[in-house]
Amino acid sequence: MTLDLLATHGTCSSYANLICKENFRICDGRHGAGVYFWHASLNFDDAVDLARSYAEFNLTKGAYDGVDETEPCVLACNILLNENNFLDLESIDYLGVFRAYLLKFDAKLKAMPSRDVKAELTKIYNGFFQELEEFSNEKIIVYHVKAAVPQNYKDPKSKGLQWATQFASSCLVVRENSVIPLASIRRI
Repeated sequence: MTLDLLATHGTCSSYANLICKENFRICDGRHGAGVYFWHASLNFDDAVDLARSYAEFNLTKGAYDGVDETEPCVLACNILLNENNFLDLESIDYLGVFRAYLLKFDAKLKAMPSRDVKAELTKIYNGFFQELEEFSNEKIIVYHVKAAVPQNYKDPKSKGLQWATQFASSCLVVRENSVIPLASIRRI
């Protein structure tokens, strides 16, 4: 069965132009190598707000210095893949297994300088997926995790939301951009 996942991504206009022509680039991230999206299938408006907040946050951090068009831009797209290539790390089937895997690296991560943690987390996630792929003989192309929302998204939200979600939201990490049809990428 084919999954069709709606997702949003926040960036600047210069990068959005490049993405619309050439597709997304796979980069290292806190939850492994991939392209990071806010899952929009359940609440599109919230996913757009998250993507916009992410782009605005990156603008204030200087992430778009050196490009011509720095204004924040939100892209939406459909991610199309076989359901066997999707893994929900937040599901009851995998959450405990993955947390146990992460705990093996807890002491090492705590001892590292914070500037090195992201690169190490990328290695840890990639190692977990490699082991799962070898065990299951299925390639994991997209996975779902809960990711921290940008600080500027948190500010206008209520304390009630903070207690209910710990300011984490559904994130899709795409490990191969081949599941993102170029024709499905659109500006919001």
